[in-house]
Amino acid sequence: MFNTKNIDELIKKGLADEAFPGAAISIGDKNGELFRATYGFRQTIPQELPMEGETLFDIASLTKLFTSLVALKLVQDGKLSLGDTLSKFFDAPSDKADITVKHLMTHTSGIPAHEHVYNLVEKPADAPTFILSLELLGSPGDTVVYSCLGYILLGKICEKLGGDTIDNLAKKWLFDPMGLTSTAYNPDKNYTFAATEFDTVTNAWLCGVVHDENARFLEGISGNAGIFASIKDMAVFASMLVNKGCIGDKVLIEKDLFEHAIKNLTPHCPEGRGLGFEVKSDVLISCGNNFSVGSYGHTGFTGTSLWVDVETSLYVVLLTNRVHPTRENVKHMPFRRELHDLCAAEYTKM
Repeated sequence: MFNTKNIDELIKKGLADEAFPGAAISIGDKNGELFRATYGFRQTIPQELPMEGETLFDIASLTKLFTSLVALKLVQDGKLSLGDTLSKFFDAPSDKADITVKHLMTHTSGIPAHEHVYNLVEKPADAPTFILSLELLGSPGDTVVYSCLGYILLGKICEKLGGDTIDNLAKKWLFDPMGLTSTAYNPDKNYTFAATEFDTVTNAWLCGVVHDENARFLEGISGNAGIFASIKDMAVFASMLVNKGCIGDKVLIEKDLFEHAIKNLTPHCPEGRGLGFEVKSDVLISCGNNFSVGSYGHTGFTGTSLWVDVETSLYVVLLTNRVHPTRENVKHMPFRRELHDLCAAEYTKM
């Protein structure tokens, strides 16, 4: 039996230490969910509102996992190749013409991590051209530079080849087949939301509006961020990742392709990267020490994470609103490593 007492106590300690105002967690493996719980508050300012089981979280860069699977679906269908270059899809300058889809997905394109696109271009349609005008931080393929901007481009490529916007592609190919009933870009306002930061433009706390400024500028629909989801839905998504592209008898991504996506494709770099996935090497990262080398997952700026242990099939989904009331709070980072270490330790005792 999976003992959750110590895990429960650790999360309550994280709340007391103000690592985050609220949290939701799901832990499971290939056989199903072992534990799910919610804690604390979905909002503390201007009033305290309790976290609920159906509360939607801005999952931030966990969105990139969904974008990656949309891209893999296009690869599977023969519409996209990992070797396709940016010059095939954009009027790319010479230094970026040979950047490939694989470079974008492994964050080895050399495209900078972030830039205030929302302040530097007039309209969303201009974003790709602006991103392609930026100076590269290194030669494509040389090293990992985690790039939200690269994933904005990947989302646009998916839209060109899929013939629809990335939100509709994700709904048609991922959300609906998995039965993710509350997962969405620009979600219905009838849900309760985990609040993030204060928006000085609207003079309101962001609830149900994407926190990432570039994604917000792109009307809430982007390859890098924008998805909102409940812990219930993210547990289903994690189960699909554990089962390597399958949900029940449905095959979303063929096993061989999925297996390739979760390999460390950047062994020459300190940071392990697959096709959209962070892959644990021997460097200490957010899944701590006790998850196996080769484990795969991702994190999100708002305080979200999802990790799968490649050897045991243990998964841990942690959703928090650590950016409420401010993004300056980074206490979640050591907490997250401690949590994963504890989950893995308790799992081995079963």
